[in-house]
Amino acid sequence: DSGRATLAKAFRQEGLDGSEKVLEAALKSLKAASLDDLYVAVGHGNVGPKDVVYAAYPELRQASRAPRVLPTLPPRGSGRAQGKPESTGTPIRGLIPGMAVHYAGCCHPLPGDRIVGIVTTGKGVTIHTRDCLTLESFAATPERFIDVEWDYALAAKADGRAAHTGRISVIAANEPGALAGLTNAIAKHEGAINNLRIVNRQQDFFEILIDVDVRDLRHLSAVIAGLRGAPSITQVERARA
Repeated sequence: DSGRATLAKAFRQEGLDGSEKVLEAALKSLKAASLDDLYVAVGHGNVGPKDVVYAAYPELRQASRAPRVLPTLPPRGSGRAQGKPESTGTPIRGLIPGMAVHYAGCCHPLPGDRIVGIVTTGKGVTIHTRDCLTLESFAATPERFIDVEWDYALAAKADGRAAHTGRISVIAANEPGALAGLTNAIAKHEGAINNLRIVNRQQDFFEILIDVDVRDLRHLSAVIAGLRGAPSITQVERARA
């Protein structure tokens, strides 16, 4: 059932125990009469999975309100290479000429995302989305940040090719044909599966992480919309890790 799957994923992402014993202790604060009622409420969207996590671990709610501390990026134009994008054809402005460019595997940035570069000596520049949680680990070294942006004119020259990889998290019913329906929905919207991994399999559902080659953020959104309309699929969202 989708509510049970959604909660299992929410607790796993936080690295917390989401056993029935833990959930039962939170039922009163959630005003749910039973675990089954809670699963139904979550599955229908009446109770958010984060609300359940906070009900089970109240101390996390206060911690979540603490402001995130990220370094202040330099004003746009400072710390950026001037002129054309680097000669390798990477569709990004502001790169340091001659440095290798990598796309972060934690957030999978796509054209359409707001981005920032992190310089690593000997490795080059890694491109992250500006809302990537990994950036917090670089807060003490703001000198490693460079201000970059997509060069959409160059990106458009890909002639419609799916040149970037986005990651999608899917929860589907564990039933015959579910996987075929999923792959067909992606193909119908011109996405190409780069990698597929089942990260959680239960008797009635399974959760899959799918790396999909797409053109840009708009293309990924179209693939996600297509998956949401596919049979057996109960939840689809862009994954950040």
